[in-house]
Order: sequence, then C-alpha cells, then structure tokens
Amino acid sequence: MGLNLLTWRYLAQDAELIKGFELRYRTRVNVIVKPMREIIEEASRGSVNADLVLLPTLEDATRLRNFNVLQPFFVDAFTNGNVDDRYLDNEGFYAGLTRWTMVSVYNPNAVTSEEAGSYSGIVKATRRGIRLGVAHPDSSGLAGVVAGLYTNLNPKAAAIWAQSVYEKSAGGPNGSDQDQLNRMLAGQLDMAFVSLGTAVRWFLNGDPKHYKAAETWRVRFPHTQATDINFFNITCIAMPANAPNRNMAEAMINYLFAKDVQQKLTNAWFEFPAESFTEANDYLYGFPDQIGLKVNAETIEQNIPAAWDLINQVAEGQQQ
Repeated sequence: MGLNLLTWRYLAQDAELIKGFELRYRTRVNVIVKPMREIIEEASRGSVNADLVLLPTLEDATRLRNFNVLQPFFVDAFTNGNVDDRYLDNEGFYAGLTRWTMVSVYNPNAVTSEEAGSYSGIVKATRRGIRLGVAHPDSSGLAGVVAGLYTNLNPKAAAIWAQSVYEKSAGGPNGSDQDQLNRMLAGQLDMAFVSLGTAVRWFLNGDPKHYKAAETWRVRFPHTQATDINFFNITCIAMPANAPNRNMAEAMINYLFAKDVQQKLTNAWFEFPAESFTEANDYLYGFPDQIGLKVNAETIEQNIPAAWDLINQVAEGQQQ
C-alpha cells in the first residue's frame, strides 16, 4: 500500500525528497496538492482524505485539530531529544517540521530599523503614513503573532495591535505574503509583514529585480518592546484521523526529521530546522535578529482561538 500526502505546496526540491523516501522504503507516494482553503473546507466537513498532511502554519494545524480530523502520533525521532518539545504538540496532534517567524521587509529610505524591529514599531510607523502590506489572515501567520501577544503581554495589547494592523495596513489585509512583496516592488508599499520563508524564496527566485530588492531592502525579526520576545511559527506535519496507512505515515515523519532531510528542507524552504543538530541555511544567518524560542508552539496554539476572535471582531467592525 502506498502513501497519500496532502499538501498546499509542492516545490521541485520537495519532489526530490519524496523520491528519496520512495526509494528507501520501496513504496509509492501519491502527492495531492490543494489550496489551503480547500483543505480547511474538507476538514470542516469532517475528514481529510490522506495519510499525512503538510500545513503552512500552526494556525492551520489548530484549525484541523479543532475540526477533530487529526489523530495523535509519536515517532522515534521524538524520543532521542533530537526534536525540541517546543515544536511539538503536547498531545501529539502535530509536529513542527521547520520553524519561521513573521518578518518586517522594509525600505530603509522610508522606515527605520527601530520601527521594523518591534511589533509596536510596525504600528507606530503606519501612524506617520508608512504604507504597510499585510496578507489576509487566512493566508499568513498573523493570528499566531496576535496569539503570542495575547499570552506574552495581555489580551488588551493583542486586541489593540490586531486592530491597528488591520485598520492601518494599506488596502487592509488582502492577498498572500508574496502579493505584499510584489506590491513593494511596484512602489505601492514601504513595508511588508510576511513570513520569513516566503520573503527569502521571493528574493532568491531568479528574478533580477528580486535580487536587486534583496540588496536594497532590509529585514527585521520583530520583537516585543516590553519583553524582547519574537514569536515563531511552524510548518507542520499532521496525521489525519482516518489515515489508512499509519505505519508508512510514521515512517515518513521519521524520514522528514532525519538530519540529512532537515538540511534539505532548510535549504529548500529557507526556514529554520526543527531537528536540533541541523544547521540552518547560511542565508538565514545574514539577518540582524534571532528567531524567538521563549514562547513554545503549545502556548501559541492555546491562544489562537482567542486571536481569531479578536481578528474577526476587527474584520466585522470594518464591514459595518
């Protein structure tokens, strides 16, 4: 019996990793690529038809878990201390394959490093006319940041930040992270709040204009001013509740957390590895900030429902 892998994205490098798994385990992997919106809709109807599902954010893993379409798992890769508990769900419903953060990509001729380098500074910059681009919350890690602020600072601070970003972003939250970078390139924005991996892949996708932008623009990993904390997010692997081939699914999870595969993931996705002994891609060490570690995935997950409530309240207020 083969393995069905459901994912929202399938890069050329991903295909090479899948081929390696097929050869090692003498099996066939059927890769099903669907927009994240369709995966969520399928889950809302009560099932996800696959053995494994790759999810771009912790928010998406939380959604699927709340739809009761996932089952817990625990694999050998987690028993030797090679994967830190901060990237794992305490009950085993998801695991972070790689970790990343929402970053400020900014034009230094318009935005200061201090503004881009803190969550409050991002909002303050918009109040003096800086044009900020933010993707729709369904297509970004915005809710994860709000959840981090909710737990690390307080609910009021999270609500004010969510409302300010929603109301002050140019044109309101819309499109994808990549759309925001394209808007910056077109001169429509001064700063974009996007995922780290998306930003780096956009810079290095072979377009000379993007290379030039990488030389001109700057990137900061924002932190809280009061507690000096940056909130990370994770690209998740999860196992659907009705997975027909659980044994092979567990074998693939172990495979994806192997050091050599984690190295290939960080080089392909430009996100930090979750395996403790794997070095991140060199490009990721060229930024002036370090990704946060103090607030774990479990804590963020617990506060994502509250974050979505805050975001939805702001969105509903905008429509009235």
